[in-house]
Amino acid sequence: MRVFGFALFGGFAVNFLRLFDLLHLPRGQRPETVRDWLYVTQFLVLPILGGGLAYAYQASGTSLSPILAVNIGASAPAILKSFASVVPHIGPAE
Repeated sequence: MRVFGFALFGGFAVNFLRLFDLLHLPRGQRPETVRDWLYVTQFLVLPILGGGLAYAYQASGTSLSPILAVNIGASAPAILKSFASVVPHIGPAE
């Protein structure tokens, strides 16, 4: 569970950096964030998915240091998006 916690930290760190970037925009140019349920949902769910991904790596026998678990948690959205974008080609039935 330590790996899950480090990955969760990495995911939340990226989300907080995204929020911090919004502070530099004038108030009128900021997107609706906290009031949008989809934004709040992804703010909470993506770090959990990152923790799950790091846990899956560890459960498969990969040894993860804390910094590697943080890295996996932070990059989990990109990793999962790349998994989803790869669609295997299935040829015609013979």
